[in-house]
Amino acid sequence: MSDPLRPLFSGALAGVERLAKKAAEAVTLASLVRQELPEPLRPHVGAVRRADDVVVLVDSAAWSARVRYAGPRLKARLAELGEPVSGKVRVRVRGAERKQESDQ
Repeated sequence: MSDPLRPLFSGALAGVERLAKKAAEAVTLASLVRQELPEPLRPHVGAVRRADDVVVLVDSAAWSARVRYAGPRLKARLAELGEPVSGKVRVRVRGAERKQESDQ
């Protein structure tokens, strides 16, 4: 690669590396959240960070109440495991977004 193009591609690679790091952190967080929830909930949840909050994503509203009930304990356990939550543990239903998209 010629020298004039090197800065362009090195900047792009840094962006890809940042995205890969964020993706790995999201996978780790989702895994920890699943591990700390009761067994029946585990296949139905995912998790992401949004600012200071952890958002637990559930398949349907049927699971959301159980996850909300476990929220305070989950927040404490995440802190013990090195993933402190300075905000709230929030619960969102994934299916609602998909349904709205399909209605349009």
